[in-house]
Amino acid sequence: MSIWRKLNTLFRASAHEPVAKLVEANDIRIFEQELRDAEQAIARSKRELAHLMAEKTRLERDNTGLQAAISKREQQASQALEQNEEALALELANLIAEDETVLQRQQQQHAKLQQQETQLRRQLRDSGRALKHFHSEMRLAKTNRHAEQVTRQLRGHATGLHSHMEDLNVSADRIRARQTEAEDVEAALTELDNEQNNGNLNARLKAAGIDNGASSGEKVLARLKAR
Repeated sequence: MSIWRKLNTLFRASAHEPVAKLVEANDIRIFEQELRDAEQAIARSKRELAHLMAEKTRLERDNTGLQAAISKREQQASQALEQNEEALALELANLIAEDETVLQRQQQQHAKLQQQETQLRRQLRDSGRALKHFHSEMRLAKTNRHAEQVTRQLRGHATGLHSHMEDLNVSADRIRARQTEAEDVEAALTELDNEQNNGNLNARLKAAGIDNGASSGEKVLARLKAR
């Protein structure tokens, strides 16, 4: 059963190979799309942060208004007590208590919004720096990819050029060999012509009884006898 499990695992792994190769072949395009997605996410986060900050500003205004209303009613309640208007003072006190409850709740909400704003600002700042870094990585990756393509092209051109140079060397050697052979043949023909011309001359001199100065056995023997 172990061998069947291994074969099953191999088949499943092979099924993912085309996808993995496709991803590898398009890694830069995928990286570019991921950068665009990240930029869109950052833009959405900025809008969310802007809405959050607007809500926080609205709460600040409401809280300021509530605080002013509470201060005014406290003064009114104090004046009512000075005039022994207990019922009026109690009514004002109830209103103050309601406003204070709302103010406390809104202050807590404001504090939460402030905390969220701080976190979002930090995340956007970090994300912006990271995005700049990834854009630099993208430019470098494209440069390296282009350099790889140029290198492959130059390697192919260099291989072709080397083949052309070899062909030229072979052709030049063949031409030089043929020229050398032609020169050797011409020299041999010249030599044969000279020999033939010299032979004819010696024959004519001998026929005319003229000594051509060539050495012979009779001449050598006569010279020795003369000594």
